[in-house]
Amino acid sequence: MLTSPAHSCAALLILATSAALRLDAQDTTAVERAAVSGKPSPMLFVTPLLSAGWSQTLGTPKAWKRTWGGYGSRVGDQLGYLAVKTTVRHLVDRAVPWVDDHSVCITPPVSLARETLTRAGCAIVRTSTLRTAHGDVRPNLPFLAGAVIGTATSLSWRPERQSAVSSRSFVLQRIAITYGATVFVRLVTDWRADARRRPEARPAAARSPAAP
Repeated sequence: MLTSPAHSCAALLILATSAALRLDAQDTTAVERAAVSGKPSPMLFVTPLLSAGWSQTLGTPKAWKRTWGGYGSRVGDQLGYLAVKTTVRHLVDRAVPWVDDHSVCITPPVSLARETLTRAGCAIVRTSTLRTAHGDVRPNLPFLAGAVIGTATSLSWRPERQSAVSSRSFVLQRIAITYGATVFVRLVTDWRADARRRPEARPAAARSPAAP
């Protein structure tokens, strides 16, 4: 059997891979409102398998053993959570007229440390909020409702439901993980989008004026 440090390293590797896949799948982010209603990426359905592998490696919840049956329970949990979260987010997204903030977060040149901190702040704000047509800030109800209702629903089939303390711990943990992963994906996605907007990132032929 693997030692605890090995479990932790394997879990971190699975989590990092899952986050990287979400950069393309746009699973839990509000980077593009069109991503909610558009055709889902096939990678979206790989993420639950990796997330289940992460939970399997950590052995959570303990009631589900580290067996193929336990892995199946974890995959089912992740797929159920994804289905409820995505459905709720889609419905709420249609109910609110607010849009995502796509403005440039920061204009280089600045130090890497300052750029990273500023972009992290932008990612947190833009994960949590949307904008009205007049630029007023509103809570990101599609994402927040999807995460909360999806988590509460998934509790109905998880073993933590037997204990009030375990239930609260699970709900807080899953929402925190979902939020943190979304902020990270938003940070990287916006950083890449801003990099593509920079003149130096465009082909030389596109930057040069046409010859007379």
